[in-house]
Amino acid sequence: MTTPMDFSSLGSFLPGLNELPAKLEKMQKRTASEVVTAETGGGMVTIEATANMRIRRITLSKSLTDLSDPEMTEDLLAACFNLVIDRCREKSQAIAAEELGPMASFLQNNPLF
Repeated sequence: MTTPMDFSSLGSFLPGLNELPAKLEKMQKRTASEVVTAETGGGMVTIEATANMRIRRITLSKSLTDLSDPEMTEDLLAACFNLVIDRCREKSQAIAAEELGPMASFLQNNPLF
């Protein structure tokens, strides 16, 4: 017969586990408020987003809206969206590292979180 595992001392193995919910909440608030910007086409397209990947503003220059080349506009928009997504991901990972320390890499690499 096996003995049930005692998880009461788990906190001693993972220091800071008790503070994790508060740290996660702080991290979520920071990613929701910190702004990331990307631009393409020498500023023809600018996208502003929060680090949690919510778009706040898209700005198209007048010269872009006057173009009769919709494919160029589409390409610049797609490139700018991809760039801002990459920057959001980088920013949110940096925030996680600042707020959670070593626990951040564990959470990011764990499929349960």
